[in-house]
Amino acid sequence: MADVFVPLNAFKSIVTTLTGEDDIVYSTPSGVSTIVLSAQITNNSNSNTEEVTVKLDSNRKIPEPQLQNVVNTGSFYSASALLEINRTYIEKEAAAYVGFQNNLQDIPFSFTSSIFEERIHTAFDGIVFDIENGGTLRTKKAALSFYDKNGVSLIIGDAQLTSSYDAITYANTLTNQILLNESVTGSADVLRLYQTTFTQSYDESIVPESGSISLITDLLTIVADTVYNPTRVPQEKIEFISNFPIPKGDSLSPVVAGKLVLEQDFGLVFSGSEDLKVVLSILESANE
Repeated sequence: MADVFVPLNAFKSIVTTLTGEDDIVYSTPSGVSTIVLSAQITNNSNSNTEEVTVKLDSNRKIPEPQLQNVVNTGSFYSASALLEINRTYIEKEAAAYVGFQNNLQDIPFSFTSSIFEERIHTAFDGIVFDIENGGTLRTKKAALSFYDKNGVSLIIGDAQLTSSYDAITYANTLTNQILLNESVTGSADVLRLYQTTFTQSYDESIVPESGSISLITDLLTIVADTVYNPTRVPQEKIEFISNFPIPKGDSLSPVVAGKLVLEQDFGLVFSGSEDLKVVLSILESANE
């Protein structure tokens, strides 16, 4: 039996009438990239000027750190100072804890302490800035830094992902005791120390502000949850054209030939009245 020929390139035309709602006129199939050769929106009304809106929809869901209920007025300078003098200790101790747990596994992964120290460092960079200056913008940025622009995790492998969550969570446990100016081993959740190169620093002259412990605990928990099991929301659509008026009997061609390229799963959404007709000329190319 002869092989079925599948073309690498396919020219297609799409003709549709809008409905008055958001109409997904075209979605790029998986495994395909599309060049929009031309697009025309025609107003078939006999009397009215009609408006059209055109949006690009990635059809992706991206991580969204759940920070909306966190109230942070900032100015937690004492808490920040106590954290800063213990930053390296927290990073080293939490990474060593993960390394210890990894060695207990039947099939441990290739553990590198510096990688986990850097992940904890990233989380604390965002949080320390926010508790001093207010808001949660840097915490959100830190949490999302573990993903690429398409919302795909940059941490490869389930074991690495779980251990990254464990590292930040354990750093959170250490932080609670440090902010009390008490030994971390005074916590029932800390059974022992896992490295001896760096030690905890105490400073009785620093008294963390009221509410700082619960705030920092919440922020670190949200970062850890975002890394491991994020809440995902639809990526916001990008507006190309907004409420552009098309006179009766006239048309609009908003795409210069070949200037709009759609990745796989991306879609074009048109909004307008039932008097508007859309004609697309496209070239679909199979991804290699």
